[in-house]
Amino acid sequence: MELLGLFAIFLKSSALAVGGLASLPLVHQDLVVPGIATDPQVVEALAIGRLSPGPNGLYLVSLGYEIAGWAGAAAATLAVSLPPLLIIPATALARRWLISAWFGGLVRGVTLGSAGLLLATGLQIAAPGLGAGMAVRIAWWQAALAVLAVVETLRGKLHPALLVALGIVAGNALVLLGF
Repeated sequence: MELLGLFAIFLKSSALAVGGLASLPLVHQDLVVPGIATDPQVVEALAIGRLSPGPNGLYLVSLGYEIAGWAGAAAATLAVSLPPLLIIPATALARRWLISAWFGGLVRGVTLGSAGLLLATGLQIAAPGLGAGMAVRIAWWQAALAVLAVVETLRGKLHPALLVALGIVAGNALVLLGF
């Protein structure tokens, strides 16, 4: 893939994302579906992005590197950095609209839509055969860990880093026990 096209994909993904991993459905549609990247590459980039300090959207830099080496990483870095830098003067110009009720509704709608897209994309990545009518192959303990993580996140009693560490320990222990 040419570098300018890769830059355009990352720019679109970053500009249309409302935060965090909201760019994942766009990236999946534009890079995985046409075969430019693979699901394992995206998962690896997500893991690197989650383990690295900084914003969640920086997984795109790792993905850019996997697709086109250092030039791809540079293109992704520029594409991820431009939208936040451009939004600063835009918000100064449109400040009165940002506090209006219709804008609040727009943000809530986009956020809910992004959450749905993210869930659907996550299911596609986790279960490649799902679209072909195959059953999702998730072990019972993986589902239990996910449910426990959701419950603990909603309760807010555990720090997210501790929750991740406990998930790592529990997942590895259960795999070693043969589950």
